[in-house]
Amino acid sequence: MKKRVLESPVGPLGLYEEEGKIVLITFSESGEEREESPALLQAEKELKEYFRGERKRFTFPWSLSVPGFEGKCLRALTSVPFGKTVSYGELAAMAGSPRGARAAGNAVHKNPLPILIPCHRVILGDGRLGGFGGEPEIKKALLRLEGVRIRE
Repeated sequence: MKKRVLESPVGPLGLYEEEGKIVLITFSESGEEREESPALLQAEKELKEYFRGERKRFTFPWSLSVPGFEGKCLRALTSVPFGKTVSYGELAAMAGSPRGARAAGNAVHKNPLPILIPCHRVILGDGRLGGFGGEPEIKKALLRLEGVRIRE
């Protein structure tokens, strides 16, 4: 697996590529990994554009191998547009299980491709922030970047 560390406004991001596709994005990476591949370079370029407010959708190649309902939740989440949010219950319904809000929360928490699969766009039904696999401050920063008003 090839790795590249990207400095971003929310801290270092680890980008991991396998067979020409991004398979993992992690927060709080350390090191000076600067491996190169077309997928890593494109992902880095597009993420930089996103953080500058110049990009709302990603086109770099990626792969998700999460089975079952969790995979359905994560795939459904890719349809939530920049600047919009959904509740855990709404995400569960989008994935075919309207009563699966807790399971949707588990899927979001395990998201291997944050930012690309926008788990930061999932909030509580009452409009509050809710949990996040990364730091809550990262979720707030990403939502603010997208112009989302957060209920504290």
